[in-house]
Parts: sequence; structure tokens; C-alpha cells
Amino acid sequence: MLHGGNIYEDVTRKVKLDFSVNTNPYPYPESLEEGIKKSFEEIGRYPDLEQRELRKAIAALEGVEEKQVLGGNGASELFLGIVNHLRPKRALLINPGFYGYRYVLTARGDCEIKDYYLHEKENFELKEDVISEIKKGADLLFLTNPNNPTGRCINEKLLIKIIECCKECGCAVVVDECFLRLSSDGVSVKKLINKYEGLFVVDAFTKLFAIPGIRAGYVISNERNISFIKKQLPEWNMSVMAQTAARLCCDILINTSYQKDSAGYIKKEREYVSKALSDMGYKVFDSDTDFILLKSEVNLYEELLKRKILIRDCSSFNGLGKCFYRLAIKNHEENKELLRALMDF
Repeated sequence: MLHGGNIYEDVTRKVKLDFSVNTNPYPYPESLEEGIKKSFEEIGRYPDLEQRELRKAIAALEGVEEKQVLGGNGASELFLGIVNHLRPKRALLINPGFYGYRYVLTARGDCEIKDYYLHEKENFELKEDVISEIKKGADLLFLTNPNNPTGRCINEKLLIKIIECCKECGCAVVVDECFLRLSSDGVSVKKLINKYEGLFVVDAFTKLFAIPGIRAGYVISNERNISFIKKQLPEWNMSVMAQTAARLCCDILINTSYQKDSAGYIKKEREYVSKALSDMGYKVFDSDTDFILLKSEVNLYEELLKRKILIRDCSSFNGLGKCFYRLAIKNHEENKELLRALMDF
């Protein structure tokens, strides 16, 4: 399993509860669903290939210029667009980390990948020694804030130091903030794009609004970078429905307390689940977002699948073994059901 949410394989097709995908358990406003349904009336038209209204909405949300924003078919498409624009020869990846970065780098076929490993004894926290790895030579660095699958946010001072180092070394840096709004810690670097030419910040509405099927992400960088990334993507890379959904999400974030309410709910449930798991004897690693990493000698993936519950087996992550598992934070009743199942064995 390279990604959560894979309910299409025969072995996972009949799952009752899916804890492998990390989407917001807090319900999104009805206005979002109503607006998406209404967008069906526009499917007889081509989408706006310049994304005018969408870029205007995201710019208002993030406090940047419209020409510094570009929407994408989820964050994944934008990672590929950035890599095809930069054409790096040597990239640095943090491990364990999201597989999508390695996927887009290997798609080019001419990029050497250097791996930097986080350590269990340090609770998988990113440390300052990563800077020495950057100085050894890299064209591109991928950072996830918070990290996936560990759930840890990067210390703000360290994050700025890393970006400064990348600037001095001529290394571009992509910061993936797709889980940041769901976190109780961490700071966005989106407003630093004018200061650092090689900075790209990627975000998406997928996780925050639990709409992974819509595929609505965006990248923020300087105007020149955005114009080059746009040339790497299909002309109509976002559907009418995706652009509408993204604009509605911006409006909700600007005018309601949805983000704050979501982060508060997740924090409460995360602490509840983490404590319960620790009390059962599992090794639970600290997390700042809507999923947690734990370690168990029991094959939790197989045992829970017998009970029609799907979790993320982390054995496919570089730097983790078969005894690591990632659990999404769901609503309280679903979390209780997961804990009851874990109590069985």
C-alpha cells in the first residue's frame, strides 16, 4: 500500500471503517455540498483555463497576488509540474515521508535522490543536521509540514534556517502544507514567497474539507515560477466542479470558524485516542495533526482488517518497518469503535 484510501483492492473492498485516509472528521458546511451540486449545471461548458475566479479567491485567502497562485488537480499534479519546471539533477527527501515526491522525481528518470532519515529515538523530529545534507549539494528539497506519516510539524526557527540555507546553496524548496490547517502547531511560509525565489508552497482542500474525490489543490510561488509551472500542466487541468469547490472552500475559510473548529476537534480526539493507545501498551509517537503513528509487534493491519477496519501499514515508507502503523483521527464514535477492536487482542 503506497497511499491510504485504497478501498478498491479485493482485500480491502468490504471495509466498514477506513482509518487509512487522513481527512478531516469534522463535518464540512452544507453550503459546500450544495455549491458542488449546483456546479453540475455548468458541466456543458469548458472550465476557465486561466482560473480567474479561483486564483482571485485563493489570493484573497492567502494574502498574495493572483499571479502568484495556480490551481491544480490535487497537490500531486502540482508536485509533478514543479519538478518538470525545475528539472533537478539531485533532490533531497526526508524519510519517512510522503511517497508522492519520490514518484514525481523518478518519473523524470534523470534525477538522483538523496535520502535523509529521521530517527525513532528522536521521535522522528526533523533536526538541524539536515542543513549539512543540503550543503553537500542538492537542486531541490521536499519538506512536509507537518510530516506524513509522523504528524510532526517542523520547528519554525529551523524551517526558516532551512529555507535560508537553500537560498544560499541555490536549492529550490517545496513545502507541502496540505495538513497544516488541520494541525495544532506549525507555521505557514506562504507569505515568504517574495523573499525566496526558489520557494514553492503547495496546499490543497482535499484533507481539510474531506473531498479527495474532487482533486483541488494549489501552489503559491513568485509570478515567474507560476508562469513556468502552468506550462507544464494541461490547459484545462481543473474541472468546473473542482474550481467551484475550491472557491467555496476559500469563502468558508475566510468567513467562518471552520478551520479553528476543525483543528480544535481533531486535537481533542487525537489526545483521547493517543492516551487510550498508550494505556494499552502501544508506543505512540507525538503528532500535531489528524493522524498518529504507532508501533506494535502485533500485525495490526491484518487483525483490524479481519474486523473490517482499514489502517495504513507503514512498511512501504522508507525508514519504517513492518511494526509501524498510521491511524487517522475520525469522529468520536468511530474512534471508540477502533479502540474497542484493538482491545480484542
